[in-house]
Amino acid sequence: MNLVNLFGHKSNSPEPEYFLAIEIHESLIKTALWEVLNGQPEVVNVGSYESWADEESLINGVDSSLDQAIKVIKSQPKRTIIGLPGSWMEEEKIHASKTKLVGHLFKELGLEPIGAVTTNRAIAHFLKKKEGMPPTVILLEVYTSKVAISYVYLGIVNKTEEVARSGDLAHDVEEGLTRMDLPNYPARFILTNGGGLEEESQQITAFPWTERLPFKHIPKVEILPVDFSIKAIALTGGIEAVQFMGLEIKADETDSAAPIPEEESNLVIPEEIPSSMEELGFAYEDTSSPPSFSASDPVEIIEPEDSLEAEPQYAFAGDEERPAKKKIPFKISLPSLPQLKLPNLPRPNLLLLLIIPAFFILGFLAYLFFGRALITIRFIPQKITKQFGIAIAEASQLGIPTLIATKKTFSGTAQESIPTTGTATVGEKATGVITLGNKSTAPIILKAGTLITNDTGKYSFVIKEAVTIASASADSLDTISGKASGVTVTATKIGAEYNLLKGTIFSVDNYSKSVAAAVADSDFTGGTSRTVNAVSKSDQDRLLAQAIDKIKLKIQTDSQTESPGFKTLPLSEVSFTKKQFDHNVSEEATTVSLDLAGSLDALVYSEDSLYDLALTELQSQVPPGSSTKKETTVVKLENPTKNDGQYKSIVNIESALYPEIDEQKLTGFIKGKFVSGLRHFFEPIPGFQSVEMKISPPLPLITRILPLKNISFELVGN
Repeated sequence: MNLVNLFGHKSNSPEPEYFLAIEIHESLIKTALWEVLNGQPEVVNVGSYESWADEESLINGVDSSLDQAIKVIKSQPKRTIIGLPGSWMEEEKIHASKTKLVGHLFKELGLEPIGAVTTNRAIAHFLKKKEGMPPTVILLEVYTSKVAISYVYLGIVNKTEEVARSGDLAHDVEEGLTRMDLPNYPARFILTNGGGLEEESQQITAFPWTERLPFKHIPKVEILPVDFSIKAIALTGGIEAVQFMGLEIKADETDSAAPIPEEESNLVIPEEIPSSMEELGFAYEDTSSPPSFSASDPVEIIEPEDSLEAEPQYAFAGDEERPAKKKIPFKISLPSLPQLKLPNLPRPNLLLLLIIPAFFILGFLAYLFFGRALITIRFIPQKITKQFGIAIAEASQLGIPTLIATKKTFSGTAQESIPTTGTATVGEKATGVITLGNKSTAPIILKAGTLITNDTGKYSFVIKEAVTIASASADSLDTISGKASGVTVTATKIGAEYNLLKGTIFSVDNYSKSVAAAVADSDFTGGTSRTVNAVSKSDQDRLLAQAIDKIKLKIQTDSQTESPGFKTLPLSEVSFTKKQFDHNVSEEATTVSLDLAGSLDALVYSEDSLYDLALTELQSQVPPGSSTKKETTVVKLENPTKNDGQYKSIVNIESALYPEIDEQKLTGFIKGKFVSGLRHFFEPIPGFQSVEMKISPPLPLITRILPLKNISFELVGN
């Protein structure tokens, strides 16, 4: 986090007790009131969150937010640190295109700037302080029309990319990360902006990061509180700001984090005065001289102070009386020329008049031939789609596009276990002793397992052993010979309801009671039942599906490990060579386990081969003067079907068209021309939206003209 004092020199006068912090987003304003308490900056109050769209609404929004921030005090703090998006800063200074806007803001509100910092660096440094160790994360600043993606490595912002919002935040972030080409992908996303980000967080969480980019683990997604960024600007940037003004800063004794080595810090703390400060882009605040801008900033000449004396003084909320605003004079000194020590020669004024123009002429010529310009052309890409059929085989097929693939058989095993969700009733069957009677004139022979049923037909029992009933026996109510006594029976089902009483009358098998009958000799006993956890059919089905998914994942992982850049296309479902549950359906158990082994036939193909095949088919839809890029082309292959012994599939392609420009010819048209009159050269580009120019070195006035050489172009789709 490089804090830059952009406007003034170090003050020798005592500093006020309170300070201000302002954060400007793409369309949002945040402010805070802070102080230095016991040698440490502390946030006193946070202002309201305001939106802005132009210069007037920016000034009014900051004014309203500050009113809320300082309402808890009576004084009128003016010294301010400002936090800006990364795109507003360049080479540790406010970008030349934003200095006029920021300068006007401070002038209109009567504020005194003491430094500036990018929001992403402030957040990275504040995270390091809060978490006690340098974080390595991907920071997403989510705006309305774009997302700024910062790679924070050990607490330092390493790379930043801005991507226009397309409606699918996850794909936008993927595009930015692809541009960065990071050495490693931290499994942690942190989202921040000025409102609720729950929907955006869900999009990032649901995206298959480990499949699309080389993440080692599924990333964790966090949302920072809405006031985190303004506090980060006040507390971390404030430490440097007040040090530059001569206030003492004490170490935070409550911070248990280990000290961060100086070479890993994002902070730039000048040590010498004034040479190293100038080298870092800092400047001290000096009450004896007006503040000065960087040499690269545009210069605006303001009328003398006495021309505005009649206007009322501006005051912040919290005063007893609030007069109308006054435009405080904001004097700006022009950049001074390098001090040249000349020898004592006659007529030095004449020599100086000759040297100065020569110096400017040589500098201008050096810029024309050695300066550099990067022209970023932003456009809205046209989307094209196509669907076509292909053959998948080990050799090219006639008459149809062919994806070369190899058929392989993969095998895998899985041992899975889950809790049971079913229930079952278990227990014991009732038993008893009966006497059988026979009314017929012929003996009755009953086999083991013969069924007897009570009068209601609800309870059934079986005879345990074969028995013969003699003929001419009377019914069970008579006491005569021909009976079969002491016959043991067992209930057909478990349950206490089968414990019938002595004397219960039973029907015997299919015989009518006029032929044969039975009676209980004593009370039946032993029948019990209870409800327990048991294996259900759905438990087994769920466990089987879980094991199959594990085998498929293992097969896919093994294939990618063996052949990086290749993918598998399953030809069938998993064929089982072993499927063994440790409990059957309805069996009492609290868990059920499965030992599964299976194999899968699949086609293995190269992702690059599929892309080349898709690009060949898509070429007919690409108009002249346009092209496609691999990183913005999505190719999906449907599951294959087998027809006439040949595997076939459908390929779906979606891609963005990028305009092709003749850089050499375009450079010839625009070199040496004023940058303000170049837009018409780029407007014929299909989908053209805007053009941005970054010129180095950033020399005042001279950089309004493009150099004659070293002009490069960058196409960015929005």
